[in-house]
Amino acid sequence: MSILSDNLIQQLDKSTYPFKELLENFTEAIYVISLEGCFIDYNDGFSSLVGPGENYLNTNFLEIVHPEDLDIAKNGFVKTLQGEVLKEERLRIFSSSGKVKSIITSKVPLNGKNGNLIGILGIAKDITTEIELQSKITQQNNRYRSLLKNSSSVNVILSETGDVMYRSPSVEKVIGYKPNELPGPFFSIVHPDDLDFVMARFHHILENPMETVVVDVRIQHKNGSWRTIHAICNNLVEDPDVNGIIINYHDVTEMREAQEKIHHMAYYDYITDLPNRRFFEERLDKELQKAKSNNSHLAVLFIDIDRFKYINDTLGHDIGDKVLIELAKILSSFVSKKDVVARMPGDEFMILLPNIDTRTFPEDLAARILRRLKQPIIVDQYELFVTTSIGITIFPDAGEELTILMKNTDLAMYEAKESNENSYTVFTPEMEKTHSRKFTLQNDLRRAIINDEFELYYQPKVSATTLEVVGAEALIRWNHPKYGVLSPGDFIPLAEDIGLIVPLGEWVFETVCEQIKKWENKGFPPMIVSLNFSASQMLQKGLVSTVGRLLDDSQVDGKWIEIEITESLILERDNEVLKKLEGLKELGIHIAIDDFGTGYSSLSYLRKYKFNTIKLDKSFINDIHTSIDNQAIIEFMIRLSNQLNMKVVAEGIELEEQLSVLKTLNCDELQGFLFSKPKPVAEFEKLLRRDAVF
Repeated sequence: MSILSDNLIQQLDKSTYPFKELLENFTEAIYVISLEGCFIDYNDGFSSLVGPGENYLNTNFLEIVHPEDLDIAKNGFVKTLQGEVLKEERLRIFSSSGKVKSIITSKVPLNGKNGNLIGILGIAKDITTEIELQSKITQQNNRYRSLLKNSSSVNVILSETGDVMYRSPSVEKVIGYKPNELPGPFFSIVHPDDLDFVMARFHHILENPMETVVVDVRIQHKNGSWRTIHAICNNLVEDPDVNGIIINYHDVTEMREAQEKIHHMAYYDYITDLPNRRFFEERLDKELQKAKSNNSHLAVLFIDIDRFKYINDTLGHDIGDKVLIELAKILSSFVSKKDVVARMPGDEFMILLPNIDTRTFPEDLAARILRRLKQPIIVDQYELFVTTSIGITIFPDAGEELTILMKNTDLAMYEAKESNENSYTVFTPEMEKTHSRKFTLQNDLRRAIINDEFELYYQPKVSATTLEVVGAEALIRWNHPKYGVLSPGDFIPLAEDIGLIVPLGEWVFETVCEQIKKWENKGFPPMIVSLNFSASQMLQKGLVSTVGRLLDDSQVDGKWIEIEITESLILERDNEVLKKLEGLKELGIHIAIDDFGTGYSSLSYLRKYKFNTIKLDKSFINDIHTSIDNQAIIEFMIRLSNQLNMKVVAEGIELEEQLSVLKTLNCDELQGFLFSKPKPVAEFEKLLRRDAVF
């Protein structure tokens, strides 16, 4: 302790201030406060607590007390002066470094020899560390309690019989119940449909204590709704601190619903809500594995809507989507729950028939679908007739792997589409050979013009009165290096599919112009040469200017060329075609309508378009010599055409009897195998040289 003044020492009553030497070395802080409240003595423990003791001598003890604890310190000081002994007073004080410390201090009155009060003796203990530790413990406990209460997870401990031994407070947040509100065992809130599954998993974890069981299960919320929880279960029955099954679960209802929605978007078509291609192929792959294992059969039907683009283009995509929805309903009505109806991209559907009993069943199904589609589909105010082409494959005949089966189903569908609308075709190996040939032709077609493999044949047109050659039709042939001479039907559709029909058509027109010029130079009598224009050619941009340029380059008058178009082209693109035809006529080009009489509005278009030539379809000519009705129709067409100043050409004449009738009906020109098949230029010129009369 500090050295007290002799006066103070002499005044002390040793009975109240004993053991001075002992107190000097005491580890706790010992201090003496005068009646005025100033520090007048201290030990080394005091210096350890607040800093060098000499700095505090004769300073008021309240100067080191925390402002918020001043009232406590003042009251304690007064009470001690009044003779009370303060056993425990908690204060916060400032050390010389400015750090706040927490202390517990005890104070007793300090009396002199004559019994009078001369000061206060205090003993202080530093409890800062304990207070901080306790604060942390309290904070952690509060945090843990808050976590248990507000956690999105619930902790449950079950006995071996399934009774709840503990539920964390968070159960109220997750399923609405307070921990003590839930009656009975845990299983009482499990969905009835999930109960057997949950009980089985509970018994499993009892029998296999080392395993962790993870399950999704539905439990009932306090509000009555069913919530899906994701539960992780561990067997700690042998743990003396737990002695039960621990279940930690949290609500995953919204997450599972979102996952289901995403899964649905990934595997289902958004228009028809049918399974999509991804779903179909995954399911087909699984069924193929089953069929291989069981030595059973399955079938796949590929259904394509004929001319669906026409519905979208004319009525709009909204109507088109509604047609797809109706078709989805119709197709689904024909199959069982084990079958799959899926929508492919665009206007295609597929049906999977797993484990079929008979090989004829897929054909029977296709036939029933086609019969139903002969009836109209009602969409809004429209009554629509929709036809389809169906390809069928049967496992294992058409392939044993998914990709092969899908490819062959596609081939069968296209075979049906090419053969006849609203029909079905079962895949055969020959189709694959045909497809391989088409694929080869498609690739070779791109090089054919460069390699000069195309050639024009000419079929004569004969005057019905004189039977002399008065014109010709140019028909393209492909001298293929592998397959020989190919007719237009073998490659024109391919050229349209791969976008080569326009340059090919331009080559034909240019070659016809050059040939007309060659015949003129050889001295042959001038005649009109006709050639066919496809829809793509007719609708191409800059058609009229391109034709004009080719005429100028070849120095051929447009009046010696006739372009044949089909009535179906007019029906689909009426106004656009009319403008193109008017431009071609200004160049002198003759316009002929081919296959006349097979469309829907033939007579109205005769007046509107003012064609130069009408070509009567072969279907009318075939039995003209035996059918009085056909004769009457042809006679009417010829008379009408003559009144409209149009020439009439009958094509497809093969019999003398047909020729006789047409001459009687005053047809203008004739064309057909009866006179000549299409011939190469050299052979056709022989007809011109001998002034052939048939």
